[in-house]
Amino acid sequence: MAKEHVERDYAVVGSWEDTNITLTVLENYIPRFFRGAKLMYESRSLIQFPSLRIYIVFSIPKTVHNNKITNRNKNKRKPFIEPEVKEMIRKNFTSEYEFYYFCKQRLYKQYLALNLKELEVHGLLN
Repeated sequence: MAKEHVERDYAVVGSWEDTNITLTVLENYIPRFFRGAKLMYESRSLIQFPSLRIYIVFSIPKTVHNNKITNRNKNKRKPFIEPEVKEMIRKNFTSEYEFYYFCKQRLYKQYLALNLKELEVHGLLN
């Protein structure tokens, strides 16, 4: 039922885990509201979509180590979780995992479709 709801009512369902892909798809599928969102995100500024009543502030602290951008907000005290506990959680959240991967796959298909369209425009797809 949740999958049907997503397919019927949402043009794009993205995730912060795949921010660049999400913003690319949003810019292309809903350009009226999201044109330039990726550029704004990359500059870490305030993104405003007043007509949608959406205001997003990007302030993800990043730092440079050995010429690489890394996230400073890593949890260095991550506790060890027994594999049995992880497996039990996976079993108990089967529907949630399935829905999450459905949305993620849908986002990737949308992104792939944009790239295929781009390849076709340049005559690279035969």
